[in-house]
Amino acid sequence: MLFSTYNIHYGVGADGKYDVARIADAVADADIVCLQEAVSGWPQNAHADQTAEIAARLNRYSVYHGAMEADASTVGTDGRITNRRRSFGNAIVSRWPIPWSRGVMLPKTRLVSGFDLQRGYIEAVVAAPSGPLRVYCTHLSHVGAQQRLPQVAALMEAVNRAPVTGGMWDSAGPDTFMFREPAPAVPASAIVAGDFNFTPAHPEYPLVCGSPGDHGRLATAEHLADAWIAAGNSEEGVDSFPREGRIDHVFVTHDLAPKVKAARIGYDTNASDHWPVFVEFDL
Repeated sequence: MLFSTYNIHYGVGADGKYDVARIADAVADADIVCLQEAVSGWPQNAHADQTAEIAARLNRYSVYHGAMEADASTVGTDGRITNRRRSFGNAIVSRWPIPWSRGVMLPKTRLVSGFDLQRGYIEAVVAAPSGPLRVYCTHLSHVGAQQRLPQVAALMEAVNRAPVTGGMWDSAGPDTFMFREPAPAVPASAIVAGDFNFTPAHPEYPLVCGSPGDHGRLATAEHLADAWIAAGNSEEGVDSFPREGRIDHVFVTHDLAPKVKAARIGYDTNASDHWPVFVEFDL
C-alpha cells in the first residue's frame, strides 16, 4: 500500500500557478492520500470543490472537512440569494471505501495580533483489502508551539481513546429508525498524517513519538512511531517545506511500524509550496 500526505496550498504551486489537476497527478499512485489546505466554495477559484475535483480525476472515494468555514453567498440582480459556504480544511482521498468519518475541531485560542485560523482533523476508517485502517488527517497551527501543543494533546487523546469513543454510532437502531446497521468497526491500527508545522527538534514532537533517552526515543503504548524513521531515514537534514525542515509527517501505531518499507519526499513536483510525502507499507 502506498500512502501519501500533501499540503496542496489551495491548488497554487510553487510557480504561482493554480492547477488542481497537477495536484491529483502528483499523488495518483497513492492508495490513500491525506490533503491539507484543500478549499471549497471560494470566489477566487469559481467556488471550486477541490476535493471533489481530485477524487473525480483519480476515480477515488473522498471525505472533506473544512475546519475554517464562513459565508460566501451572493445576491443576484433580482434579489435572489445563492447560498454558498467557503471553507478551508483537510481531505482524505482513497482507492477503497471510507465506511465512516468525522470532522473534529482542534483547540483554538484567539491571538491579540497576528493571523491564525480554526484548525481541525478528519478521523476516518478506510476499508483496505488487508483490513480496515483508522486514518487521521490534520493540519496544526503555523503560528508556534503555544498554539500547537494543545492541538497535539487533543489529537493524541482522540487517537488513544478511539476504542472508548467508538465510531459514528453505537449498536443498531430500532426497526422504526434509520440506523439499523451494527456499530462500525474501530480498528486498532492507525495512520496519523498531515502538516504538523513542527520538526523533530520542536517540543511537540516528543508528545507524539516519545522523549529522547539513552537508548533512543522512550515511546510508550500511548505514543506513535514516525514512519520516516521506521523506513530507516534520518531525522535531520530533510525538508518537506522549503527551508522549514520536515514538518509534514506520517505517524503510525506501533503495530504498523515494522510494515513500513520505504518513505520518500516528492521533490520532483512544484504543484504546491510543500512537497508530498510518500510511505510504502507491506500490508
